[in-house]
Order: sequence, then C-alpha cells, then structure tokens
Amino acid sequence: MNVHSAIKNKIDKKSLILNTTLVCISEFGFHGTPISMIAEKAGIGAGTIYRYFENKEALINELFLEIKRDVMAQMLKDYDSSLDFKSRFKHLWMNLISYFMKHPQEFQFIEQHRYASYMSMLTREESFMIMSPVMMFFIEAKREKAIKDLPLYTIISLAYGPITSLAKLQIDHQQNLSAERIDQAANACWDAVRLIERS
Repeated sequence: MNVHSAIKNKIDKKSLILNTTLVCISEFGFHGTPISMIAEKAGIGAGTIYRYFENKEALINELFLEIKRDVMAQMLKDYDSSLDFKSRFKHLWMNLISYFMKHPQEFQFIEQHRYASYMSMLTREESFMIMSPVMMFFIEAKREKAIKDLPLYTIISLAYGPITSLAKLQIDHQQNLSAERIDQAANACWDAVRLIERS
C-alpha cells in the first residue's frame, strides 16, 4: 500500500467511525451508545476505534467539531462579502436553516450536546474559532452601525433561536415549512437585530 492509499484508508476509516457514531447516538443517546455498539454497527473492531480516539468522550468531541465545520462550510457557500449587510445576513441565515433541515441528525446532535459536560473547553474554543467568519460579520455590522449595539451573544441568540425553533417544527412535528414562511422568518430576524435610524 502506497502512502496516498494509506492516508485515504485512514480518512475513510475515521469518517466511517464518526458517521456511525452519529447514527447510533441519534437513535440510542450518549449513554446508550457504547464503543462496542459503534464498532459492531461500523463492522470494525473496537480496538480500531481506540486507535483514532482515546475514549467515547474524545470521539463525541471530534464528531461535534466535524459537524460544526460542515455547518460553517454550508453557511459560507456562495457568500459574497461585497453585498449589503441585510443580504449577507439573510444568506448566512438561510444557508444555516437549509443545512439543519437537510441534516436532521446533525442538527439534533448539535442541539443535544453543545452544552454537555463531556464537551471539553478545547472543543468549545475550537468551535468558536470555526464559527469566527460569522462572528466577524456581526462585529463588522455592529461597527458600521447596521445592527443594534448589543452584546454579540444577544445578537446571535436573536438570530439563531428562531432557526432552531423552525427546524424543530419541520423535523420533530413534520410541518412542511414553505419557502415563503422561511423567508418571512429571515426578514423578521433581520428586523430584530438591525439598527433603525431615528429621525
């Protein structure tokens, strides 16, 4: 086996472990998913998993970061930094809700595990770094007085909260959200954070 094949095999094996973990955790939860189950469902030995991850907590932390990277890539897809702030806000917002609705397991995993005690400080810091392009957008928008002068976490809560609520409506309650309803929600979120000039 040449070096290229060995690297590809390693990446494929790691992806298999992460994907299988997501499926198992989605069905059985964190405590109901031992390493032995992941290994069995993936068709590999438990020892193989331990070659990539020290323990289940390390595996969950890596899965969390992998999903965050996917989320960020989706949010930035076709993003144009030359557009006005409202257009950029709506682009990021719509891309995020689109990702969650198309990837219900990833959405539920993020929601269930982002505040869990087994998420390490390092994971939280790296997650923040992954999301830094979005943070920079809000910092720029505040600096240019396009959005309200509120703490960053408040602005993000106003924008992110409705996304999770709408995603849960579609995923958990099988409510088909029309493009018009989603667009209305995006506009309402922008209205919640934008700075209205007083005459």
